[in-house]
Amino acid sequence: MTKAITTIPFATEAAALLWDADQLKNRIREKVSKESFIWLLHFENRYRTIDSLLTPPGVPNVLEIASGFSFRGLQLCSQSAINYFDTDLPDSIATKQQVVDKLIEQHHLETKGTYRLMPLNALDTAAFNAVVDQFPPGPVAIVNEGLLMYLDEPEKRQLCANIHAVLTKRGGYWITGDIYLKKGDREHAHTNPTAAAFLAMHNVEEKKFDSFKAATDFFTSCGFSIAAKEVVAYDQLSALRFIEHRNIPEEVVRSWFTSRETWKLVVEP
Repeated sequence: MTKAITTIPFATEAAALLWDADQLKNRIREKVSKESFIWLLHFENRYRTIDSLLTPPGVPNVLEIASGFSFRGLQLCSQSAINYFDTDLPDSIATKQQVVDKLIEQHHLETKGTYRLMPLNALDTAAFNAVVDQFPPGPVAIVNEGLLMYLDEPEKRQLCANIHAVLTKRGGYWITGDIYLKKGDREHAHTNPTAAAFLAMHNVEEKKFDSFKAATDFFTSCGFSIAAKEVVAYDQLSALRFIEHRNIPEEVVRSWFTSRETWKLVVEP
């Protein structure tokens, strides 16, 4: 929903399918309030930084896990002859399939590649491998955003093991937008009570990394090395149009993004 007032492909159209006109209008009004603007920038930047590292994929197969209402795969397959498997938990992917079907119909989309929506719990090793085995031969790019901060360390290590095994066998890379640092009380400065309660219930703050070094050490211990990083996709942030009149210098805007990075990880040789 947050992305509905950005220029992220299909975000606005999907929101219109999921919400009636009055609900959508009220929620958009909330998102452009001062309280929510930082979150709007945050979510758009996370999406854009992943795209910066993913586009073009450079591999024939892409697996997005815990994709939520991201339509990155639909957009990429409308432009490139790749195989894109868009996955999430069963209930989420069933709802998303309905939205995607309507988007394809509304926009008369013809995909150049193969785009499939599939149910998957990415922590389930057998299910993970079964999905990957449906790709044609060749390397795989694995993509995620908005997942790792919900996993405790054993779950993170299980996910890493699943991904490491696939990349070792096939080649490719993993792009994650979830390199979050703990921020303590600052985390809740721009969070409404409902969202704050949700984050507290899932212990999200505790599940973030203590530092970027700690994150590096964690992934190294799981057999990965960092191939590239992306912090701010400044030139692609359409949400900045809402504060153009304030003439905020670019370096100030960039300073707002200090507690999260997007990393491209590869299996250590």
